[in-house]
Order: sequence, then structure tokens, then C-alpha cells
Amino acid sequence: MKCLVTGAYGFIGGAVVEALRREGLTVIGAGRDVEFARRINPAIEWIACDFNKDVTPQDWAPRLAGVDVVVNCVGILQRNLRDRPERIHKQATIALFEAAAASGVRRIVHISAVSAEAEVPTAYARSKAEADAALERIDADWLIVKPSLVIGRGAFGGTALMRGLAGLPFALLLPGEGRERFQPIALDDLARGIARLAAQHEPARRTLDAAGPETVSLREILVAYRNWLGFGRAHEIALPLLFLRLLLRLGDVAGYVGYVTSARTTSLEQLRYDTLVDGAEFAAAAGGDVKGFSATLAAWPATLQDRLHARSFFAVPLLHVAVSFFWILTGVLTLTPSSFASATALLAHAGFGELMAKAVVAAGSVADIIAGALFLLPDWVRRAGVAQLILSAIYAVGLSVVAPELWADHFGPLLKVLPMMAATLVVMAYQEKR
Repeated sequence: MKCLVTGAYGFIGGAVVEALRREGLTVIGAGRDVEFARRINPAIEWIACDFNKDVTPQDWAPRLAGVDVVVNCVGILQRNLRDRPERIHKQATIALFEAAAASGVRRIVHISAVSAEAEVPTAYARSKAEADAALERIDADWLIVKPSLVIGRGAFGGTALMRGLAGLPFALLLPGEGRERFQPIALDDLARGIARLAAQHEPARRTLDAAGPETVSLREILVAYRNWLGFGRAHEIALPLLFLRLLLRLGDVAGYVGYVTSARTTSLEQLRYDTLVDGAEFAAAAGGDVKGFSATLAAWPATLQDRLHARSFFAVPLLHVAVSFFWILTGVLTLTPSSFASATALLAHAGFGELMAKAVVAAGSVADIIAGALFLLPDWVRRAGVAQLILSAIYAVGLSVVAPELWADHFGPLLKVLPMMAATLVVMAYQEKR
């Protein structure tokens, strides 16, 4: 049996691929970056797709030749410059459903969310709900799986934000009072159930809520995550939701220009969705052995990587902004009359002509501003970071040549170049777009 999995290298999709293979299905993965996909999972066949562009059934029909089952795991948290939830969750997804039905695909399995309801105030939830409704109207053997909060070895979306909050030093910040309730389900249990349902031959045409057997509050989750990470107890502080939304607006801006971050207002709104569901039918399909939240964490002892992820969740973005503004402000301040005159006089003392000295100082200042500004853009972080490292080296070596006395008079300020270079390298190392 051949199965096409869309979003196959994502948080849920990657686990579903492996579960399907364990069920004996031949899996074809579909994703936007096929070269990346082949590197991380060379065991399956990969084809390219782009839910931003593949919005008609004709776009999907060639990819469905010989396919028996389609499992759609595609989802984005929030709109950005490239991705639109309405296009990805609705237009392209519905086009996939229609093409699958027309191509004679035996079963369509769609991964939605328990929060995929029209009244939930996020584009994520509304667009998912519209795709669910469209699939229910299609004359095909379909199955909609609506997971609750998914807990995995890694972290994505709301769970990544939870780990970041749990990993803050000194205090445990609670969004509001943290009373919202969840029924977390382990990623491996979810994937196993999806794979078994996809492989079944009995007609489906039903919607299943996938939830774990344990109900926990948001506060209980954050406390449990902090203990799981090994950070110990901390003073709990209820953070007003209005203030938290304002902070996460900064994450919205970063996400909109292309940064992969879960620190966004959609994560907060999804976490505040408090509805309990009956996951017994899905649990039975998954083999009847679905772990609760506590058992899930106990089965996956935290590693150093988990602790580093939690600690760096907010720290690295702050460092990123700090490095960028350091370079921008350095360039701007050097262009102020007094600083510009001092820098020009220094070069003139080293033998530069007046015009040449002014040109060098002006060019260096503009280069600083550009390097700092581009460092804020995701597609330019690494190139701008390399430019910053080169500029830092030029300044350190250049000053040693033209004004060696500065190393004796101003050794401390010059030595600060090294920490800034290290900070730039740290930020560059954390830049991943997937």
C-alpha cells in the first residue's frame, strides 16, 4: 500500500512517516525543501510540493498516481511574508482533497486540531475548520484526526513556548492564572494511531478527537516541564495576559519576516483554548495504550539539548536584537559631529589625508549600520554576521596598525570586540528556518 504524506518532515509528519513504515506501508514524503528532507530521512522517496502555490486539484493530480492513502500533516502557526494560513490550510488543502477523491485514492486522513473551530479567534483555527468542513462534504473515504496538545521528544508551537516559559531563570511566569485545561497526547501515540487508521480497510468518514487520558492545567504543565528539565522550583508570577500579548507581538514581527518562532500571539490564543474532548475512540484505534502527560514525560528523560533549548528560547532572540542594535547604534553614533571629528583626527594622526580620513570613517559607519540592519533579516543573518566578523577583525587589526597606543590606553574597550564576535557566532549558529 502506497501512502503520500504531506508535511512529512514536520513535527507530527516526521513521526507519522515512521509509524506508517512500521505498519508496512510504502511512504512517499512531500515537502517544500526536498533536498533537506532527503538529508534527514533518506529512507523514503520524496517529492516537492508547496501549499502556497499548489492551490488547484490539477496541481496535485500528477503527484497522486498510484497512491492509495493520503495523510495531510501540513500546518503553519501564523501568517508571515511567505505563508498564509488561508492559502495553506484551506485552498491548497482542499485542492489536495478534491484531487485525491478524483484520483481514486482509497483513504484521505487529515490532521486537524481540537481547536479547529470557527469561533476560536486565530486564522490557524478558522482555516483548519474550513478545511475540515470541506473534507466532510467530499465523496471519499475520509478521516479527520483532531489532536489535543501534542507532546514530543522535540517541541513545536505551543509546547515550545511552554518549555521556554518553564526554562526562564529565577521565576516561573504563568500566562494569566494558568487555569486552562489540556489533555496532552504523546507524539508517538498520536502517530501510531494515525498510521493504524490509515492502513485500515474499513470505511471511515468520521472525525476523531485524539487526546490523552490525563487532564492537566497550564500551570501544572509548566511546573511539570520545569521539574522535568531539572531546573527546580521557582517563584510563580502571574503575568497579565495583556502584557504577555504585547511581548509576543514582537514575536509576531519576527515570525512575519521569516523567523521560525513559537513566541507568537497565536501560540497564546491556542493555549487559552479550554475544551475537553473524548479521546477513547482514537485511543482504541491506536491500540488502547495512550500515555498520560506524566507518563509521557517520565518515558523521555530530559537531555542537555532539552535544557539548552528551554534556556535559549528567549535568550537567543534577545541576544540577536542586542547584537543588531549594537552595530546600528555604533554606526549612528560615529556619524555624530563630535565622534566623527575624533575618529577623523585619529586617522589623520596616523597619516591619512583629511578627505580620505573622512571617507574611511563615513564608510565604516555606514557599513556598521547596514551590517546591523541586515542581521535582523532571516535571509541575511549569516551573511551579515560574516560581515560583522570581518569588520570587527578589520577594526582590531587596523587600530593596531594606525594607532597602536590605543591598546595601551584603551585596552578594555578594544577587547570588547571579542565578546561581540562571539555573540554574533552564537546567533548565527541558532538560525534555522525549519
